[in-house]
Amino acid sequence: MIMTNPYFSGFEHSAAQIRRFLQTHKTFTLLLSGGSIVHHEAEDATRFRTWLLTHQIEDVRESFTKYYSAYNLMSA
Repeated sequence: MIMTNPYFSGFEHSAAQIRRFLQTHKTFTLLLSGGSIVHHEAEDATRFRTWLLTHQIEDVRESFTKYYSAYNLMSA
C-alpha cells in the first residue's frame, strides 16, 4: 500500500476527513472533520499510524506533550 493513498485499506474514512487521533495500542480514536468520533482497531498499528502521520493528521498525545512542555518552560 502506498502511504499517500487518501484511503487506508479496511478503514472507511479518507485522510481528508480526519482532524486528529489518539492511539492506545492497536486502537485509534479519531476525530472527524464533522465532529464525530470513531474508533478503529488496526491490524497493523504501525502502518496505520504512519499513514495518519504521512497525511499530517495531528497526534493528540504528541501535541499535548509538546505544548504542555512549552507551557512548563514558560511558567518556570
